Amino acid sequence: MQEMNNTNQQILSYGRTFLQCRGYNGFSYRDISQKLGIKNAAIHHYYPLKEDLVTTIFESIRQQFTKDIAKMAQSGCSACEELQYFFDFMLREFDEGRNICPIGSLILDFEELPEKVKEQHLLLMDNVLAWFSEVLKNGLQKGEFIFSEPVDMRAEAIVETLLGARQLASIKGRKTLERSILIIKSDLGCKN
Repeated sequence: MQEMNNTNQQILSYGRTFLQCRGYNGFSYRDISQKLGIKNAAIHHYYPLKEDLVTTIFESIRQQFTKDIAKMAQSGCSACEELQYFFDFMLREFDEGRNICPIGSLILDFEELPEKVKEQHLLLMDNVLAWFSEVLKNGLQKGEFIFSEPVDMRAEAIVETLLGARQLASIKGRKTLERSILIIKSDLGCKN
């Protein structure tokens, strides 16, 4: 049983890495099976269709994101610290070879994606935007941030900036992403 769970976790991990490097149509079960040294049929046992795999990847990302933000809320982090957590997560993923963020990984192929994949993608995007909006609202109320536009508009602008920076960083290097993060923090008036 443990071996099956381990194989499943490896399939999800490689699937996520390929997804975040190549996009939905840029990888196949063959790519994953070659990395794991197993047959394609073994992957089909867990995920009969590619859309099942990618849907599960997005569900697990959303679940982990939900756990992480709940932990931060309980720890009493400042709004700046919460944003820094997200920025550190993005940098860590980039360093691990996941050049494109999960949300950005499906944008190119979005119109052709199966509906259940689109649904999970949009749910993750909505969760991230809602979280950013909440963090910005709290930071604004506590005097940690200074900006005048509506919170939702600022949240969207930050996510858009990060999506573009992450893709550009895949070509130009980590410094591009670091620079965008510094600019976002500076624009918000974040001290740390």
